[in-house]
Amino acid sequence: AERNAFAPIAVSVVDATGHPLVEKRMDDCPTSGFATMASSKAKTCVLMTMSTRAYGDKYLSKPSTPDMYVRLLNQIASAETISFPGGVLLRRKMDDDDDVVVGAVGVSGAAGAEDEYIALTAVQESSVADLLATEPTEHQCETVKGEP
Repeated sequence: AERNAFAPIAVSVVDATGHPLVEKRMDDCPTSGFATMASSKAKTCVLMTMSTRAYGDKYLSKPSTPDMYVRLLNQIASAETISFPGGVLLRRKMDDDDDVVVGAVGVSGAAGAEDEYIALTAVQESSVADLLATEPTEHQCETVKGEP
């Protein structure tokens, strides 16, 4: 987040059942609500077996309508599932096309595409990157100042 001058973020990493493994919040991340949303993004990924971007694309009407905004506000209030980008599904990378979900990363605090970029970059730069496949595989962030 700092490398690209994104807003401070909260991060949640969950296992395949949605239980938290790690939850962190940057200094100056404005509210605990972002930590809740990061956790919800990660949990949504394992529950729905897709990224939160894919979940939103699948279930939210296009173009945006007033009823969609009401549903989004309800998601924020209940924070059980959430359809904002920033949730990245993690699968075990195997030669035999095994698609076992091993967990997810959720990021919240910046813009949705920035949250997603941060989650993907964190996985790609981690010590277990060679063992994991992410969904999505590529980010859609247009505000990145420079790739790592």
